[in-house]
Order: sequence, then structure tokens, then C-alpha cells
Amino acid sequence: MFKIEDTIGDIVFIAFRDVERIRDLGITSSSGHYLIKGIDHIGVWLEHPGVILAKTVDEEGKPIPDEKIIREKVDANFLVTWDNIKSIMHYPDREGYDFPSEFNLDIGFKK
Repeated sequence: MFKIEDTIGDIVFIAFRDVERIRDLGITSSSGHYLIKGIDHIGVWLEHPGVILAKTVDEEGKPIPDEKIIREKVDANFLVTWDNIKSIMHYPDREGYDFPSEFNLDIGFKK
């Protein structure tokens, strides 16, 4: 039997019920492919496709010229609550989408 927990670490297709609820996080499409980072009682934790931080003003509050702005891509995860998920589609055994579970590793001492 397949369980939602089996998707952790995999890339899945997710359709959102109301994209406006996550638009402030930079997510503007009502569906897409996302890496599932975790699952809890509130919802699904997804890897954000790209958060870019940029300092646009100096210490005095003056604008920094475009060519001097330093942009930094940072890793980020975001939570989509269960009530905002319309559907999830998983791709079993599809290369680049279905990865081995971190919970099914064969580790330890062997005889």
C-alpha cells in the first residue's frame, strides 16, 4: 500500500486549491512540480523553487546601483496546509522524480 509518507524526498506534481494563500512566498502558479521535504499533521513541506535575497539599499538607506547589488540564492522550504492541496500526483520509479526513501536504508552491522 502506498502512503503519503512514501513521497518524502521525491518530486511530485501538486495542484493548489488557492494559490493566493502562498503568493506572498513567491509561488504564483496554481500547480507545479515540487520536492517534498516533509509531512506533518498541518500539511506538506515543499522545497521552494528559488528564493533570492538582495540588499538594495546601503547603511544610510540610499539605493544601491543595480550593478552593485549582490543577490544570494538561499535554500528555503514552505508549508502548504492540507486544506490548500487540491491533488498530488506521484511518479513511481520515474528517473529524476522518485528517489530511494531515507527511511529504507540498509545500514548497521552485518553478520
